[in-house]
Amino acid sequence: MKKLLFVLLLISFSPSLHAQPSTPTDQPWRGLMIDVSRHFMPISFLERQIDAMHYCGLNRLHLHLTDAAGWRMEIKRYPRLTSVGAWRTAWEWKTWWNDGQRAYADSTAHGGYYTQDQLRQLVAYASERGVEIVPEIEFPAHSEEVVAAYPSLGYNHAELDMENPNVYDFMHNVLTEVCQVFPSEYIHLGGDEAATQHERQPAAMRRINAIVRSLGRKMIAWDEALTSDPADSTITIMVWRNADTALKALALGHHVILSPGAYCYLDKYQDAPTTQPEAMGGYLPLREVWERTREAAEKLRNNPRFLGLQTNLWTEYIPTEEYAEYMIWPRAMCLGSRFDGITSWTDFQRAALKATRHLRREMGIQAFPLHKEIGQRPEYGCPAKCLSTGKPVTYNSPYHPAYPASGATALTDGLRGGWANTDGRWQGFISKGRLDVTIDLGQTQSIRRIHADFMQNVGPEIFLPSHIIISASTDGQEFYTLYYIYSPDNASPVAFTTHGWRGKTRARYIRYQALSGPRGGWVFTDEILVE
Repeated sequence: MKKLLFVLLLISFSPSLHAQPSTPTDQPWRGLMIDVSRHFMPISFLERQIDAMHYCGLNRLHLHLTDAAGWRMEIKRYPRLTSVGAWRTAWEWKTWWNDGQRAYADSTAHGGYYTQDQLRQLVAYASERGVEIVPEIEFPAHSEEVVAAYPSLGYNHAELDMENPNVYDFMHNVLTEVCQVFPSEYIHLGGDEAATQHERQPAAMRRINAIVRSLGRKMIAWDEALTSDPADSTITIMVWRNADTALKALALGHHVILSPGAYCYLDKYQDAPTTQPEAMGGYLPLREVWERTREAAEKLRNNPRFLGLQTNLWTEYIPTEEYAEYMIWPRAMCLGSRFDGITSWTDFQRAALKATRHLRREMGIQAFPLHKEIGQRPEYGCPAKCLSTGKPVTYNSPYHPAYPASGATALTDGLRGGWANTDGRWQGFISKGRLDVTIDLGQTQSIRRIHADFMQNVGPEIFLPSHIIISASTDGQEFYTLYYIYSPDNASPVAFTTHGWRGKTRARYIRYQALSGPRGGWVFTDEILVE
C-alpha cells in the first residue's frame, strides 16, 4: 500500500464560516481521495462527502475505483470485472487480505459496484456543487481483481503483463467507457508499487499515457511513474513520498499534485490511539495536517506547474461509512478555500471547531468530535533527566537505519516519543536480537529504577516485545539479572507499555534486552531511563 506541500497564496476573503467558499485562484487542486475498493461505500455516502467538500471549499474528489480488494465501476465490455472482481469472500479487508486465498466470488459474497448511470448522476451532483470527480483505474499493479476475472491479462496474480498487447486493448476499451462517464480533465492511472517488471514500466506508462491523450484527457500517476526523461512530462505526478520527488518532477517539466503520506494520509490515528478505533497506524492530528501542508505548499506556490494538494483516505482498516467520515473530517478541511484567510493555528482551530459542529449537527456528517480531542502523548513534552541521560550506548544489535531517531544517542537523549513511531524519537529494531543495548553510566553508583516504554501498532507490524531482560554490572564483563519477564501476545491493535525494574543495586553498566515474540515484527522504544 502507498504508504509517504500547502500555504496558499492568500486571497482577499473573509474567513466567516457562513460565507460561500471562494474560488481558488492560486491552487486549482484542492483534493480528497476516497478508496472505495478496500471497502465499498454507497452513492449516498459519496454525496454526503461532496456536500461537505462544497461547504469547506474542496474541488476535486478522486475516486480510487479499482484495487485488489474490488473493482467498483461497471464496464459493459468486460462484465466479469464486476461479476467476479467486485465481490470477495470476506467483508473486512484485513480478514480477506490476511487469508492466503484472497478469493473472489459472485454477487452473493461481499462487495458491490457502481453502475455507469449511478456514476453519471454522481458526476452531475458533484458538478452542481463545484466538485470535479477524477476516477482512478489502477495500472499495472494492484490488479489482482482484474487477473482473477481475466487471467490471460496477468503477468502474475497482482500485475498486468506490460508486454502483452491485449492488455493495452483492454485498457483502451476500459478507459473509453470511463471517459464516457467522467468528463474530468484528468484520469488517474495508478502506476505505483509494481513489484516486478521494473524495466518494462516506463514504456508501459508511456503507452497508457498515449491512450489517455488519444481520448482527449490528461493522465495522473503516482510518483513511481516519474523517470528522468523530460519526454514523459505530459504525465502529471501525484507525489506521495517526499518533497525531493516533487522538486525532481517539477524540474523535468511535470505538473505536480502533492499528497505526501506523512501528512496527507488520513488513515492514521488523529487522536490518542488507545482511545480510537483501529487505524493503519501513526498519529496525524488536525494541527499537523494544517501546519505541514501550509509549510510544504509555501515552498512551491510560485511554481506554475504546482497544481495543489490532496488528502487521501485509504480504507484498509475503515469498513463503514461512519468511520470513514470520522477519519476524513475535519482533517480534510485544511485544504479548503473556506479557510484561506486564516493565518494562525489558533484561529484555524477555532474555525475548525465551528465547522466541525456544523458538519455534525447540520449536515449529518459523523466527523471526529474535535472538541473532545485528547492530543499528543504526555511524555512527548516532558524531557527526561536521569542517571542515563547523555550517557553512551553500545548497540549489541543494531537499530534499523529507516528508524534511527537521533542515532546512537537516541535512547539516552532525554527525548520521549509521541503516539507515532515516525516522529523521530522512537528507534526501531528488526534484526535478530531486536533491542539489545548496554549503557555506561561512567561510574558505579546506586540505582533504584530502570525502565523503558514500548509501543504496539499491528498495522505496520510493530509489536510489544515478549521477553524483557534487564541486567547490571560493575565492570562491563560480569552481568547479573535484575529483571526478566515473558509477556505473551497482546491482542490490542495499538498499545503502549512500560517494562522495568525497581529495587536497590549498585552498577556502572546496564544492559537492556527486548526480544520479539512469535509474530516477529518490529520492536520500538524511545528512551531507556536509569534512576
